[in-house]
Amino acid sequence: MKAGKEKLWTRQYITIVLSTLILFIGFYMLTAGFSIHITEISKNPALAGSMTTAFMIASLVTRFASGILIQKLNMKVLLLISLVYFMGTIGLSFLNDSIGYLLFIRVLQGVGFSITTVLLFTLSSSLVPSSRLGEGLVFFAMATSIGLTVGNMLAIFLLGRFSFNMLLLVIFTLVLLSFVGSLFIKKIKKEKPVKKKTSSEPFYKYMFDRRVFLPSIIVSLNYMAIAGTVNFMGALGKETHIGGSISQFFTVQAITMIIVRIFSGKIFDRFGHKILMIPATISGAIGLILLGISHHIGLVLVSGFFFGVAYAVIQPTIQALALSLVPQEKNATANSMLLIFMDLGMAVGSIGLGSIVGFVGYGMTFSYSAIFMILILIIYLIGNRKWGASNIK
Repeated sequence: MKAGKEKLWTRQYITIVLSTLILFIGFYMLTAGFSIHITEISKNPALAGSMTTAFMIASLVTRFASGILIQKLNMKVLLLISLVYFMGTIGLSFLNDSIGYLLFIRVLQGVGFSITTVLLFTLSSSLVPSSRLGEGLVFFAMATSIGLTVGNMLAIFLLGRFSFNMLLLVIFTLVLLSFVGSLFIKKIKKEKPVKKKTSSEPFYKYMFDRRVFLPSIIVSLNYMAIAGTVNFMGALGKETHIGGSISQFFTVQAITMIIVRIFSGKIFDRFGHKILMIPATISGAIGLILLGISHHIGLVLVSGFFFGVAYAVIQPTIQALALSLVPQEKNATANSMLLIFMDLGMAVGSIGLGSIVGFVGYGMTFSYSAIFMILILIIYLIGNRKWGASNIK
């Protein structure tokens, strides 16, 4: 078999990508839907943000145990169990509408989200040929990003026309479809662990590497900005009298993200990360400021384009940068740190921005969140003095 001709788009790979896409649409419909629903019944934006914070903290804590579970149990079986568990938590959401009960449900869902996403990322990398690993993981990442964007858009659209229970029913159906798709994933054979000289190193060295600290901070700040669009777009639509049409922000963001990622990979390989990161962070700041002052759909669409550029570039570029800063045997540590800081960013951003809303309103909150992009640019430029603007393969 020729090394460069291994097939990527196998039936198994297509199945895992589609299952991931469907599942992430459901995940983020649930996140946006809970925030909108809690805001409506409590009239407290900070409380709505706390729903996402509880979800992400539960996910963060569970990530530390997810790796152990994957090593001990069959991945396909564990994935099916986690999907059934997640459907169960959605079913429980129908039973009670009290704030405390729904907060508890979000914690349970955070646990399921953490285990399921770690499994999907691990399964996808196992199904991709080593000679096409980069290409395969880019398309997988595209599925998760589109899921986030479409999920938010659909949640706002559905809640503008139907009840919260109807939204839950749609999400349950999506998770069920993902479960059915996962049944067709073949059993993944695990390689026998190889003993390494590094096995005697302290445990914390496998959980933290200072070389990845600044990239992790950047990822966290990026998700603090994203947290606003996940939690408060529906409320911004009501405040500005744009209504459910504001969900078109996510349509433009998704289209922009797909187009930019098609070309940004080639730019990245040829010129390095600096030529992407600087304009992307500036574009993100412009998008958030424009969104904050939008009072008609035209400006919302323009802001979706600018923020879409940042959304497309920052996450994959920083992930590749982080992996280039550590030896191959520390890639798992780098990925773990990035995921943990991603969860932290979403959690802190959700409750932090929710607290600000009560003082300045939704529009100004989005404009203020442009500070996150400015901080990303500053930290990136500081770190780039050490990293250099070299190409990253």
